[in-house]
Amino acid sequence: MSKHALINATPFETRLVIVDDGKLDEVFIERVQARSLVGDVYLGTVVRVLPAMGSVFIDIGRERSAFLHQSDIMLPTRPSSQDDVATPTLITTLPMAHQARDKSPTQSQSRPKLKPDKPKLDPKLLPKLLPKVGERIVVQVTKDEFGTKGVRVTMHIALAGRYLVYLPTSPQSVGVSTRIGTKAYRTKLKAHLTTLLSQSSHAGGLIARSACEQAFGNDETWADMGERTQAELDHLGALWADISQVRTQASLHKAKHALLHQELPLAERALRDIITDDIQSVWIDDRATYEQVRHASCTLMPSITSAIYHHDKLTPLFAQSVPDERRSSTPNIETQLTHALLRHCPLPSGGYLIIEHTEAMTTIDVNTGSYVGQGKAGVDVAYETNKEAVTAIARELKVRNIGGIIILDFIDMDKSAHRQTVLDMLAHALKADPATTNITQISELGLVEMTRKRTSPSLSDELREPCPVCHGTGKIKSVQTVAFEILRSLMGQLANSTSFKRPNVTIKVSQLVADYLSSHQDLLNLQKLTNTSIHLSINTSYHQEQYAILVE
Repeated sequence: MSKHALINATPFETRLVIVDDGKLDEVFIERVQARSLVGDVYLGTVVRVLPAMGSVFIDIGRERSAFLHQSDIMLPTRPSSQDDVATPTLITTLPMAHQARDKSPTQSQSRPKLKPDKPKLDPKLLPKLLPKVGERIVVQVTKDEFGTKGVRVTMHIALAGRYLVYLPTSPQSVGVSTRIGTKAYRTKLKAHLTTLLSQSSHAGGLIARSACEQAFGNDETWADMGERTQAELDHLGALWADISQVRTQASLHKAKHALLHQELPLAERALRDIITDDIQSVWIDDRATYEQVRHASCTLMPSITSAIYHHDKLTPLFAQSVPDERRSSTPNIETQLTHALLRHCPLPSGGYLIIEHTEAMTTIDVNTGSYVGQGKAGVDVAYETNKEAVTAIARELKVRNIGGIIILDFIDMDKSAHRQTVLDMLAHALKADPATTNITQISELGLVEMTRKRTSPSLSDELREPCPVCHGTGKIKSVQTVAFEILRSLMGQLANSTSFKRPNVTIKVSQLVADYLSSHQDLLNLQKLTNTSIHLSINTSYHQEQYAILVE
């Protein structure tokens, strides 16, 4: 396996891709005019409270109000001044660091349990515990705007470092990422964090990220653990102190909303959240960005500093062929990014996937295509294609950043053992996904329902917009359908006309529709039937469905 990180940085956009054996594995894009807000901390003003839904809407200075669910609300002991920060009590469990690559300690939940579950809250008490309209509170963005929905926020602040997630507003507790699988190491790490937190002046909770095991997973490196984690906790504690100070200043100025903390830019954030120890090199094509990342790596990830290189060749970084250990080269990054936007995804054997997005879910259909078993007797084509599709599906979910509800339509398999094998392979392939996923059993129809946590728009939503002609349906009316629609509309207008003069009609249409109407007798027959003079006017700017009828 050969993994590399490539960063293309321009004044208007930064693109980061992880390539594995020459193929796209993950894609991250940050545009100056549409930067992700996930991880940003705001002071906001409550503008609407819906107790029945357990929802609060907060003005943080965006066009749409931010959404705060009751599960993300702290139960404060309210002081006399609504701008004072109170020591919180949590309604539910605490969130992981936003955009962190560590999953929660349980596969079924996306929040680590640092304390046992509390009894369910009495619904009658909820209205009294929700923030009040006009109250100013500190929140952190957990999901970007999507469609007509504003950002989602939480009151449980989480500040991420390379090795630790600091939870300054939580009770004093510690947790360990489930990606750290060794029980003995988990116990040892948790004991270390407990000691670190007890000896520290910083209040709040701590979560150890999987990078701890990568960096300090053996006896030789464990000695560095104390110094590195202490330094990071001090840094995160100082960051929270700075956020609190900015909040105080905003309160003194009676600000209704203010940005208290902005996440690191993508190139630097990659060192903390994206680039792992198994990445062999980092290539950056912008000199200034290269210097910034090299400098940041000395603090965030010293082990990668010597493997960060500046790409200064004439051929753009994303336009050159990517070396591959098993093949001489693969399509360049720009080509692979283009392919990642297509609905058709080919499989090596000749099969293919069809990936369709709808408002409610994404569907992925597996097809055998031209694969017929390569002439081998006894080959179960459906089973072999499904196994091959599993790897492609796991990769495409990451590359395209598909989130929400996903339906996988595998080819029907007769044997229950084959169905279970495919499901096990899917679960194994999804373990490498940084996003939280949940899958169900394969149904009798060959369907698998799954979810993948969405915190940011998909690659398709980031790079494309709905077609102004088909409005996202992917289909438009045929030429014949538009032609008949024009004829029906014209017949209706002429039937309702009260003029005794012979009408003159001009129909403005696209070239294709004009060609169809000119080559068929329907238009001539209508002229004779209605005693009208009909002229076609071709407008090259019209799309196929567009037309105008002028009756004089």
